[in-house]
Amino acid sequence: MLGLSATYNYYLFNGNVDMRKGIFRLREVVQSTMGQNPDDSHNVFIFMSKSRKIVKLLHYERGFYVLYEKRPLMGKFKKPLYDSETKSYQISWADMVYLTESLVINEMRLSEAV
Repeated sequence: MLGLSATYNYYLFNGNVDMRKGIFRLREVVQSTMGQNPDDSHNVFIFMSKSRKIVKLLHYERGFYVLYEKRPLMGKFKKPLYDSETKSYQISWADMVYLTESLVINEMRLSEAV
């Protein structure tokens, strides 16, 4: 079943990741850079593009990897504050929802009516 909830642990990767990477390349980042086990079905790993216009969530469930991707039509995602003691940090369900649902719109242009 596809879905995320408050029962999972959410880890935001604090670094630059090529967002063209798919499941297995992001899995390598989780293992090598974050030092986490990507096969732990209790964990969800969050990757944000440098421009903050793309967010990917990697999750392992029932023998399959699931990769969610969000791209807003306007604006970009807010980036949480960085904890200098960790390269990645656990965030709560509420923070993850806030992260992926809150957008910052820097500028809005409306076309002129004809």
